[in-house]
Amino acid sequence: MIEIELKMLLPDGAAAEALLASPALAAAACGPARRRALRSIYFDTPDGRLRAAGLALRLRKDGGRWLQTVKRAGAAAGAGGLFAPEEAETAAPGGRIDLSRLADPALREAVEAARGDAPLAAVFESVIDRRMRDLEMPSGRVELAVDVGELVAGERRAALVEAELELKAGAPEAVYEAARAVMGEGAWRFSERSKAARGHALAAGAPALPPPGARKAATVPLRRGTTAEAAAVAVLRETLAQIDANAAACLAADDPKGSHQLRVGLRRLRSALRLFRPAVGGPAAEALNDRARILARRAGALRDLDVQIDEVLRPAAARGGPDGAGFEALAEALERRREAARADLRAALAGPEGRGLLLDLSAFVALRGWLDPADHAQTARLSEPAEALAGRALDRLWKKVRQAAEGFDDLDAEARHRLRKALKTLRYGVEFLGPLFRAKKLRAFRRRLKRLQAAFGALNDAAVAEATFAGPDAPCPEDPRAQRAAGRLLGGLALAAEAEWREARADWDALRAETPFWR
Repeated sequence: MIEIELKMLLPDGAAAEALLASPALAAAACGPARRRALRSIYFDTPDGRLRAAGLALRLRKDGGRWLQTVKRAGAAAGAGGLFAPEEAETAAPGGRIDLSRLADPALREAVEAARGDAPLAAVFESVIDRRMRDLEMPSGRVELAVDVGELVAGERRAALVEAELELKAGAPEAVYEAARAVMGEGAWRFSERSKAARGHALAAGAPALPPPGARKAATVPLRRGTTAEAAAVAVLRETLAQIDANAAACLAADDPKGSHQLRVGLRRLRSALRLFRPAVGGPAAEALNDRARILARRAGALRDLDVQIDEVLRPAAARGGPDGAGFEALAEALERRREAARADLRAALAGPEGRGLLLDLSAFVALRGWLDPADHAQTARLSEPAEALAGRALDRLWKKVRQAAEGFDDLDAEARHRLRKALKTLRYGVEFLGPLFRAKKLRAFRRRLKRLQAAFGALNDAAVAEATFAGPDAPCPEDPRAQRAAGRLLGGLALAAEAEWREARADWDALRAETPFWR
């Protein structure tokens, strides 16, 4: 049997209680609430053969009876919180593993083949208080289970607090309908690890679940011959994982890296949707792009203040000198704005704007939200080799860069900004699609592109500082010390930007002369 489950990690027991008591759940639930005490013991061979084969074997005490269960992870398990494992469950009289009783011959044979002649032993266990409600959705019936408990491996323990939506009847869309109905707010994040994976990590001495923290972009290992649709799915899953992780980081702590990587993730999502538009474009993709742009503006507002305070003003104030007090006054004034921007971003991330984007993006990827029965040519576009789509997409991006760079020496501030954006979009395209091409040529192109972008960093810093300290809402307008400091700061940044721009000419000439690696 294939299960379809959407799993979310909750920050703590208070969040679990709030979910169970929420008006949204009360409005969506049908039937009585149920509660069960569950103890599950997970088994494997001493060298972890079942885990290596993607199998989980457990004994579970449910009330007064014992059950044995085998699960085999499906493709992309945990992507966007969605799991679709194969599962076989049978009675286990006396609380003993008996593989001969497993009714699913394929799973039984898989366990026996992976195990070989090795003994089975308990590795860890979970002790859970589970509370459940049934939700009747337009597309089917879904069970919400809220688990609060812990994982135990020897002397090591880890808290376990999560919500799981499991399809009981109907279409997979029902799981997302239920999630939108009852998980539209809160500080949850998608679970990318099953309980079994967390327990094995704990038993090995690693954290069962790393705490929320900033997550950088990861390379998607695309291969030639992959279909355009499969490549789009892999890239979109990666952007979803980055956005989800950094949204959690922003909600949990004040680390500036979280807002920075959140903005990067949202930009990467928008770039991916444009790159793969021929395969997965349409109204749903456009709606996701628009919503990501709005949320990225909120993240960008906080990120810009982080940079101005932590990377510009505080170091200048620490150096002292005649303008030190002015720099400190500017930093204190911007600190109040930063707190307001952080509160605004957190409210958006924990509310329907942020939660809805995560759920809808996960559903878009998992349920192939781009399919259009009326588009008879879509199948051909989805099944073409990814490298063919990649070559055309990178050609378009490269053409836009070259057009934006025309008259390079005479570009004004606005034109330089357009060129910087075009280069950034090209960079994301190269990062996503580069693995489809020869690594040696890719490295050379990326190296030149990175150098050119570094020069544009100084231009962006100067532009943001100009808007912040010389705009209509400039801080400390009545403080002469602060105004002198701001003037000195803007002058220094302008000189640095011009020096970088002069050096950028050589970098641009080198990049333009490079044969694009995708040709």
